Amino acid sequence: MPHPTVPYVLAAPGYLAGGGNWEHLTEWLLRGHGWRDVSTIDQHTALASADGRLHVALSRRAAWTWSLRATNPRGQDWAALLGAHLPVEYVTALVDTMLRPASRHRQAVLSPLHTAGWTTDTASPTPTAVSPDGVVRFTEEPAHNRGPRPWHAACTVDGHRWWTATFSTHTPPGVVAAFTRSLASADPLPRMAIGTPLYGCGPYTRITQTPHGYDDEQALLEARITETRARRLAGALPAAPPPATGRTPFTRAR
Repeated sequence: MPHPTVPYVLAAPGYLAGGGNWEHLTEWLLRGHGWRDVSTIDQHTALASADGRLHVALSRRAAWTWSLRATNPRGQDWAALLGAHLPVEYVTALVDTMLRPASRHRQAVLSPLHTAGWTTDTASPTPTAVSPDGVVRFTEEPAHNRGPRPWHAACTVDGHRWWTATFSTHTPPGVVAAFTRSLASADPLPRMAIGTPLYGCGPYTRITQTPHGYDDEQALLEARITETRARRLAGALPAAPPPATGRTPFTRAR
């Protein structure tokens, strides 16, 4: 059935574009990667990889917060909690990295931000990068017992917190680097014109008209699902990480 014509715009910077259509992630995982729907009554959507080692959920219980859970190659559980107003494209980039073990090794997490012109908050006691417009802060938290550092990011506009992103200790730096590359990207994101820009974000958001629309969005999604399914069936996708150890990764968000 044809979908009503809905005007779209391109919004930049991407971190102020809003969450977007979360089905672009969930449908890609379900139909492309063969993940299972393991939703419960208190979650809007909860998905698990076919082997049960990776989990992605969008939870009602936590104010529409995305949660990602996995085990890194050393058998250490980790998790990320991401606000629903964070672009689904950013969440997808993290999940895509979770699915590619070879790309999760140590990387310079802050480098993409510095390259994109983010500044360093010299008054902060821990390494903190600040977006050029000052609305996003990305912080490398203090390490505990000389262990890996956790990370935290927040988008705040005129006192209103639009989203936060928290990565627990042992999150692979490659996954966090996928997040900072998304933050640093200058590429605008397509969004429905209605509701864009986010309330109060008009002075910080650049809006461009585009012929891109709902049908284009769906065509891109279907193409990605088809390509991913073909690669999976051909055995071209990488193997999943080692089995989980049964620990709860976010019992302490360090």
